[in-house]
Amino acid sequence: MKINVHGGHNKLTPGAHSLLDELTEDRKVKAKVINLLRAAGHTVYDCTDDKGKTEDDNLVNIVKKCNAHKVDIDVSIHLNCGRNDKKGDGDTGGVEVIIYDKSSNSPVAAAERVAANISKALGIRNRGVKVNPNLYVLRYTDAPAMLIECCFVDDKDDAKRWDADKCAKAIAEGIMGKKIEEKKASNIKAVVEYMTEKGVRCYLNVYAKDELTKCSGHGRYNQTLTIGTDGARNCFLSCKDGQACGKSHCKKKKGTVCHVRNVKDLK
Repeated sequence: MKINVHGGHNKLTPGAHSLLDELTEDRKVKAKVINLLRAAGHTVYDCTDDKGKTEDDNLVNIVKKCNAHKVDIDVSIHLNCGRNDKKGDGDTGGVEVIIYDKSSNSPVAAAERVAANISKALGIRNRGVKVNPNLYVLRYTDAPAMLIECCFVDDKDDAKRWDADKCAKAIAEGIMGKKIEEKKASNIKAVVEYMTEKGVRCYLNVYAKDELTKCSGHGRYNQTLTIGTDGARNCFLSCKDGQACGKSHCKKKKGTVCHVRNVKDLK
């Protein structure tokens, strides 16, 4: 997909401010959404305007940037206001997504997914998808557009649940219509290469509990690896994507010392 994304307002026309600051938070969400979509292989243009001196200038500049690209969808990110619930009444203001109309060309399904995703991710009310053909960005962008009001800046219950990263992930998944797989953090700190007594080249994952120290007398790139855990240390015949992988052909016991070379640091 090709997608335009922008954060609403700018420092000269900063938007809503209360328990949360709309400008600060929509920029966080915008940046994260763009990163997630690009990481998933999509072409994304940042159409945020930071130069417009008035609200009208800001909107005109955003639309010009959006229409400079031929895309599948325009996404405008905002935070809402109007609840005036700074003490908290136990009820959230919630999220809503606004579109121009509900014609076949309108991103109704994507807007519904985004609203539902944010509601679930943040634990706030889903106010649903609303139609407003008078909003400038929705009216004048060439591509189908949605304007997302992520939560209310002046609602304590919303503010307590607010998380820009969770919101961004919910938006990106809603646009794509699929989940983003989270990469599990690796506790591997290095992969080492060494030769067995029979001359077989092997690779070994090195974990935080393993001891990897320089070994004097074996050349600049040689190291001594002392295995720090028992029975869990497999060595492999190949290395890919920062890990030893492939066919396991032996195990090393705790306390085993290996002379290794070509340490590939992962940090």
